[in-house]
Amino acid sequence: MKIWLDFINTPQVSFFVPFIKDFRKSNHEVLITCRDSGNTIDLLKQHELEFHVVGRKVSKKIIHKLLSFPRRIIMLYCFIRKCKPDAAASQSSFYQPVVAWMLKIPCLYTNDNEHAKGNLFGFLFARRVILPVALKNEGFTKKWPLNNKVSFYPSVKEAVYLSQDPELLHLMAGEKNKIYFRPEPWSAQYYNGPLNFFDNTLLKLSDKFEVIVLPRDNNQLNHYNQKKFASLVVAQKPLGLHEIISDCRLFIGAGGSMTRELAVLEIPVISIYQEELLRVDKYLVDNGLMKLNPQITFEEIEVVLNSDLKFKKEWVSLNKGKESYSIIKDIIINSLKND
Repeated sequence: MKIWLDFINTPQVSFFVPFIKDFRKSNHEVLITCRDSGNTIDLLKQHELEFHVVGRKVSKKIIHKLLSFPRRIIMLYCFIRKCKPDAAASQSSFYQPVVAWMLKIPCLYTNDNEHAKGNLFGFLFARRVILPVALKNEGFTKKWPLNNKVSFYPSVKEAVYLSQDPELLHLMAGEKNKIYFRPEPWSAQYYNGPLNFFDNTLLKLSDKFEVIVLPRDNNQLNHYNQKKFASLVVAQKPLGLHEIISDCRLFIGAGGSMTRELAVLEIPVISIYQEELLRVDKYLVDNGLMKLNPQITFEEIEVVLNSDLKFKKEWVSLNKGKESYSIIKDIIINSLKND
């Protein structure tokens, strides 16, 4: 069986890495296409995965996004029709379900961002849709076209792939002494909040603590490489999750998958996301795995750091992630072809 995966942003790679390993162990062929965005290509190389770049980077401007969408659809169509995959799956690729429908390839679509406008294409054209349980009570899941093809997995997407890495739990032991910071998603279509709003607080923190900034792309890398941020440690390339959790005492994130990754692993996490929270983030906040404080001050963070930060080590989310992994894998391997 040949399985086609399409990645248009960095978190999607992490999501599918354990699936790719399992598919190959079972002698399935995996075909990977991607768009050059964020750290997607760097992460694919880091995992030593073969891939085909189809489409170029797209700016945040609406007109550029509108023009690039049909262009990449055509490029993907021309490429994929020669490859003839048996099934397709993606985590929030808005292009793949359309091309899969055009070529009559059964496709699974999943996304954990209820605000993503591109969901329309996934919901309309995918053969099957599976969403995190946090979205189960959303009205749109009970209406056409989702009502007859949607199901739900009992976790957040980060728990799905992290549950397949037993080494992570061993790294939780030991002394934790660093603060990691993930900036806001500058170029994301769904983000219209303020930029660089946390810079002054970062500089204050760096006077007393070691602060590591994890840029999302080259624009952010260039920003934090300026001389005025010399007191910060700026990661010049994407850091692996293993490296981060081994010494992370506190993680401060302005939204995104990495923030949820640390929360799922029950490391102390503060979200400073400036827009309306996604349902999956509210799910983590409601379950006590993440604190939300968009306006948090240096003094408040200092109080948190000087308190006795405890790690729960209950791993409830990871156990639900294992169950979710099995459900999604079964749909891709068995259910798509039989629907």
